Amino acid sequence: MGGVRIAVVGAGIAGLACARELARADAQVTVFERSRGLGGRLGTRRQGNLAFDHGAQFITARSRSFVKYAEIAGRAGVLGRWSPRILEDDRRWEAPIDEWYVGQPGMSALVRPMSRNVDVRSGVGIHEIIQSQRGWELQSDSGRQDHIFDAIAVAVPAPQALTLLGPHGRTFRHLHEVSMAPCWAGMFAFDQPVETGADVHRWTQGPITWAACDSSKPNRPPGLHCWVVHASIAWSRQHLEDDAVAVAQLLLHEFATATGARLPAPAHAQAHRWRHAFVEQPLGLPCLVDEEIAAGACGDWCIAPRVEAAFESGRTLAHSLLPMVGLSMPALLR
Repeated sequence: MGGVRIAVVGAGIAGLACARELARADAQVTVFERSRGLGGRLGTRRQGNLAFDHGAQFITARSRSFVKYAEIAGRAGVLGRWSPRILEDDRRWEAPIDEWYVGQPGMSALVRPMSRNVDVRSGVGIHEIIQSQRGWELQSDSGRQDHIFDAIAVAVPAPQALTLLGPHGRTFRHLHEVSMAPCWAGMFAFDQPVETGADVHRWTQGPITWAACDSSKPNRPPGLHCWVVHASIAWSRQHLEDDAVAVAQLLLHEFATATGARLPAPAHAQAHRWRHAFVEQPLGLPCLVDEEIAAGACGDWCIAPRVEAAFESGRTLAHSLLPMVGLSMPALLR
């Protein structure tokens, strides 16, 4: 049954977890990713020899399948434990309550083992999917893709999934029920250490919710000291369409104010807008799938705003699609 072709749109952890399971069941899987890199919100922004985890900051592993994958990633050298000093409002933690893990040398490295044995086409944005009698056809920025696919998995934020799947069945109307929120991320590098009393700061109120010294994570590049700052949902919405250069300066000011630290002039300052960063209202199902047309959607927005939830959603969608195309997961791999 190796002739079964399945397309996955999106190479974040949900899409690659889905693709990995499909490939293990002997499907021919092609993953389309509009960005040049993999990982989605498990992103690492590189600027020269600087690296910033400007999206998801860490992972926890609780489910059996994700714990098993974390062990695989650890053996591959792309996952390490992070035990930062944490200051949450006025409470101090010498280490996280749950064990925190990070990709190394950046968060995006976590998905590398998933992309093996899968045809990943980065830099290809899919803006329309077309259902025909022969199967699914994909319209990209550069034109219609050559292959016809027997099934399709859409692993992008819910609003984008609605654009692609909304015209293809009543099932996907449920995407309207999902709410996602934006986040501005600031990335700052300093010539000397910035002492704020902790490696990680978390705030429950105010314009920023998170600040972390990326340089405190294992196997990060030596040299300048890198910090990532995340704005609150409310602040991000208020400044959603602001210029990124101006936002970077505002976030630097808010970082200094919130920590009370005297910050030197940064050697590097940059901001990135995640338009669909956080899950405010999840779907409440592990994935969304239409059996009649062999199409579905997955992501953290199905379950909860956690990396592990995205992973589980992708796996579940894969296992839902396989019987629709006449495939099954080998018993030893379930």
